[in-house]
Amino acid sequence: MIEKHISTPKGRVELFHIAEGGIWTSLCRTSNTVLYDWGFIGAKAIGQGDRSYRVNKMYIEFENVVSPGDAVAVPTVARNEGLSYYNALSGTQDFLRIDINDLPSITIESGYEAYFTAGVTGNLLTFIAQSAGTAGVLGNATFSAANNSKIFGAALVASPVDADRTKDIVFSRTYFTVANQVLKQASSQVGLNWEVPFE
Repeated sequence: MIEKHISTPKGRVELFHIAEGGIWTSLCRTSNTVLYDWGFIGAKAIGQGDRSYRVNKMYIEFENVVSPGDAVAVPTVARNEGLSYYNALSGTQDFLRIDINDLPSITIESGYEAYFTAGVTGNLLTFIAQSAGTAGVLGNATFSAANNSKIFGAALVASPVDADRTKDIVFSRTYFTVANQVLKQASSQVGLNWEVPFE
């Protein structure tokens, strides 16, 4: 019997500081963990052609720390912990739920140039989003410089019902090491560039 297997998508996440005037400065790069729920997202979007299940949101996870130098403990990601993980955040931990900037671009993952035509086809999706707003989704914490909001994680999310976050499905999660965790700065935001190659 031939074993059939579809590789789980992998991702690369780059975190940016966005200064006034819209200048993006790279801060760090990391990888992500793709959750089991990506299979349902793919089945709905690819198999059934349901565009409402496309990845169209990012979560930006933060904690309001006492002192700016305080680190946030990085959680261990389990592939079965999607929306339930975010719903259980407590204390001064919360998250922003933000829109992806437009449709993701499609380019060619390095090493796959022989299989695709640049500018026409490809296998690398790039999602871009930036922080916005001041209220955490759960109401646990205000996102602001004055409250020492420290960004320590993010997620790619499919939101089939935009007005009902309880229907959100988490595609993947990522976290930043203590050295790369970022405080919200006054009059600026953070941006994320999230690449997902399909190999």
